[in-house]
Amino acid sequence: MSDDTRQLASTTSLCPSCLERVPGDYVTDETSVYLRRRCPDHGQSTRKVWESLEQWEWAGQFEPEADFDADGELTVDNDHACLAVVEVTTDCNLSCSYCFASSGPGGTHRPFEEVVGLLETVLESGGPRPIQLSGGEPTVRDDLPQIVETAARMGFEHVQLNTNGIALVERDGYAERLAEAGVTAVYLQFDGLRSETYEAIRGIDLAETKRAAVEVCRDAGLSVVLVPTVVPGTNDHEMGDIVQYALENLDVVEAVNFQPVAHFGRYETNEGRFSLDAAARRLAALFDGIEPRDLMPVPCCSAYCQSATALMPTDDGPVPLTSFLDDELFGELSGLVDEADWMELIANTPAGKDAACCTTGCCGEGMELPVDAGELLDRVLPVSLTGFMDADAADVGRLDNCCISVPTDDGELVPFCGYNMTTEDGRYALRNRNDWGGRGAVNEPLASDDD
Repeated sequence: MSDDTRQLASTTSLCPSCLERVPGDYVTDETSVYLRRRCPDHGQSTRKVWESLEQWEWAGQFEPEADFDADGELTVDNDHACLAVVEVTTDCNLSCSYCFASSGPGGTHRPFEEVVGLLETVLESGGPRPIQLSGGEPTVRDDLPQIVETAARMGFEHVQLNTNGIALVERDGYAERLAEAGVTAVYLQFDGLRSETYEAIRGIDLAETKRAAVEVCRDAGLSVVLVPTVVPGTNDHEMGDIVQYALENLDVVEAVNFQPVAHFGRYETNEGRFSLDAAARRLAALFDGIEPRDLMPVPCCSAYCQSATALMPTDDGPVPLTSFLDDELFGELSGLVDEADWMELIANTPAGKDAACCTTGCCGEGMELPVDAGELLDRVLPVSLTGFMDADAADVGRLDNCCISVPTDDGELVPFCGYNMTTEDGRYALRNRNDWGGRGAVNEPLASDDD
């Protein structure tokens, strides 16, 4: 970018080379938004973090007030952790081109008693909240059903399983066993519908396996959240097909969470960020009835971290319910939703539906919806975009406001993005701080360059 820039805001950032805190500025060339910072040891770096200045300024009106200690620990406030991601293994039955954890065959299972300790950390942070069992690939553990049963006995009512779905298909009765143990939803890696997509992102053709996993979950009574990692030029053109597939399977698919690729852990190439607003425009362009601004910022975290809408299927294509809201009314409705309910709303869980009913009951007269709100909840598909923060976009204020937490062995809840963040040469800052037999303090990206 040129030197002819205008400053938009100041922040505390992290150096992408060492992850030390450094002063940062958001600047614009009047088209896009960049994060500029200078490290005394590694010099200045500038990265594009938002494609559209206009969209960045629009989202900013929903940004919560920053109230953080720039020198404090990167932890998640107990009353702000909507979801806790509990990592149970670094082992995996795939070696994907993109992986937060740099996991693969040969990883290590976290000891059972340590998993229980992490669950206790979540409880001690403010009582049971939604948890997601993650890894690596949790289903490579033989004792996964016992972990789920233990979590249920401890009082966790919403236990989500983050999985690639292979074991659900290949092991007869396994999905039913997990449902009986207490899994309430499957967070299914689902990058598209085409073989070439999986060959590029996962290194193997899994297209039929993914469809089969959805069918197995349907038979087992497990609801599914489809989770595509979106890589520009690889599967971004499939975003519309994924949504259409979800709408055709609304009896089992409860939501879609698109995750634009970020540069954590293992990634194939670093060709610049795929920003949240660019992903919103890419999705909107695939439907006649959807506009980028129909994907509204989720207010439990930074307005630049997540956006979402709810799509109602019609004969003329999906209609986003957010199109019936102006910015002011959305702000009013958002203020009526308890912070802890936002992840439930996005996932369309029973608790989320209760929160939505309560909210629309309070001020639903401002929403000229085409059907009764109660009936609507069973007919819509929540669609969200999560822009995970890698070192290219590191902002300590946003990390401090994170609502997706990871319990650690030292009894803390740390922000998910901070836990997974790596330097440009692939070194984790937090993930291996307490090494329980994982893959070591340095992981090995397939390739890396300064964009």
